[in-house]
Formats: sequence, C-alpha cells, structure tokens
Amino acid sequence: MSILFGLLAALANAAQAVISKELTTRAPARQLIGVLYLGNALVLLPAAPFSTWLWSPEIVALHLISVALMAVTAICVWDLLHHGAASATTTATAMSPIPAAVAAALLLPGVIHPLQIVAAVIVVAGVLFALRDSFSSLSRRGAAWRILGAAFGTGTLTVVTRLIYDAGSGLIETYVVRTALAAALFLILIPPRDVPRSDIPRLFGRSIVVTTYFVFLILGAQLGSPVVVQTLVAATPLVILAWEWIRARERPTTRALAASAIVIAGVVLLALT
Repeated sequence: MSILFGLLAALANAAQAVISKELTTRAPARQLIGVLYLGNALVLLPAAPFSTWLWSPEIVALHLISVALMAVTAICVWDLLHHGAASATTTATAMSPIPAAVAAALLLPGVIHPLQIVAAVIVVAGVLFALRDSFSSLSRRGAAWRILGAAFGTGTLTVVTRLIYDAGSGLIETYVVRTALAAALFLILIPPRDVPRSDIPRLFGRSIVVTTYFVFLILGAQLGSPVVVQTLVAATPLVILAWEWIRARERPTTRALAASAIVIAGVVLLALT
C-alpha cells in the first residue's frame, strides 16, 4: 500500500508545487505560509468530531516535533520556490529519502534495508546533478542550507508521522493538530500583511491539493514503510518537468532529464526492496 499511496502523493505534490510557484508571484513567499497552513487545517477540520482523538505526553511531544519540522521545511521550500522553478524545488526535496532512511533506522528498527541506502545514494547523485545553478539569485551557500533543511524536514516528518500513528493518533488528529499549530506560529511571527484578500479562494484551493498530498503521505507512512513512501514522492520532479515542458512548449534540458532519470532509478530500486 505504501507504493500506491507514495505514487499518488507524488502526483498531488507536483500539482501543489506548480500552484505554489505561481502564488510566489502574487505575494511575499514567507507571508503565504501561515495562511496556507490555516487553510490546510480547515480542509479536514469538519471531520474532527467524527474521528477518535487520543492524547498522551508522547503524542503531544511528537505533535510539537512535527510542528518544528514543518516550520523548518516551510521556510526552506518557500525560499526555494521564490528563487527557483517548481521542478528544481521538488528535485531539491527529492533528497528527503536520506534523512527518512536515517530516522527510520534510528526510530523504527527493522524497517531499513541495505538496498534502501543504495537507493538513497542514487537519489542524492541525481539531485546534486540537477541543482547546479538552479537557483541563480541565491548564493550557493544559501541554496545549500535551504535544500538540506527541506530534505531533512520533509523526510524526518514522514517518520515522525509513523511514530504518532504507532502511539495511537489517527490521520485527522495528526493532520489537523499540526497544521493548526503551524498556522498559529507563522501568523504570529510572519503576519500576511501583503497577501491580497482576493487571493483567499486561490489559496484555499491550494490547501485542498496540499491536504490531498499529505493524506496520501500519512496513509502510506501509517500502513507501510515511511522510507518507501517518501522515496516514491521523490518522483515528483519528473511530473513537474513534464508539466513545465507542456506549458512552455519547450523541451526540458538534457541535465534536467538526466537528473530525473537518476532519481527515478533510485526510486525504482527502493520499490523493489
């Protein structure tokens, strides 16, 4: 099941990345984060009264860790979206299987396989090849720490999601709590002063797509291996490259195609483990 949900998550992730890139042309990227997290929470909030909620010190601690990881990831991803193409940004987050594998090995004994490590190395090789000069308006150092932050936050969050499930928290509780807390954090720290109110329907539409992505990701992590589902999400750049090619009526660069091929090779290897 993790393979199916991982592929569905990759498709939804590609769609949200394209939408997110367009939003950065309408408002300051970081100011969008709080509003979007609030929209994410509202999408599944109507289902909250009909789901089982379980609280414990462990679950509360894991929720807070999730929010911290989401904050790091959001800052890094939206900075990258502001300075680079959607395909380049999602190729950056394709590094996330590595921290996912490391975190799983440390926190979920028995789920890591030697071939998964090989697959992670292959994915990294493709990512590094694709990222060269992808973010021209960022310094190499600036791009590097954002890329690493996005990869670490995304991959580790998936493993923590599985830990929350193992502790007894369901999908609705997991998603609503962490997105609501993240929304409150960003709305206070980075108020959306320059986000037009007329864009609220567009922002909420993006929240629906993002929620679809996270639902698939959470289900994949809960019902299967978080490492497998996270690595399958690494196929996202291929989907976006195809979309950008169709939209611009231009052929992707040889480097982008080669890098994506390397990434997908790692994904396929992981799926075979």
